[in-house]
Amino acid sequence: MPGSRTSSSGSADRAWLLYDADCGLCEFVLARMLELDRRRRLRPLALQDPRAAALLPALSEEERMASFHVVEGDGTVHSAGAALARVIRPLGRVPWIASSLYRLVAGNRGALGRLIPAAARRQAQRRIDAEARSRGSGP
Repeated sequence: MPGSRTSSSGSADRAWLLYDADCGLCEFVLARMLELDRRRRLRPLALQDPRAAALLPALSEEERMASFHVVEGDGTVHSAGAALARVIRPLGRVPWIASSLYRLVAGNRGALGRLIPAAARRQAQRRIDAEARSRGSGP
């Protein structure tokens, strides 16, 4: 799957961060990313939300669910390691590290997810829900 594509959705100065809401590790990592997003640029959206398909029209459901994605305000889509590099800016200077790190974590997300306590997963979900509402992307 290519790292970047263009679509027609988004807002000028903010980006959608699409994640798997059925993955405890994904939610845990997303909650940490939102904490680090001091400029409040990211808007979380579950890949299971019908709006995700509209934001990623060039991707099949299988491709959408295969990784997390960042959709920029101009519609540019970054997936997997390229998305990680967009969220964690210093990794953008060394994209091969972002891609390698992403593949390592994504390839082991089941095992890593089991290491996250249920209380931490619940806290992450509360954080995501609160941020989604306050950033204009929630239910």
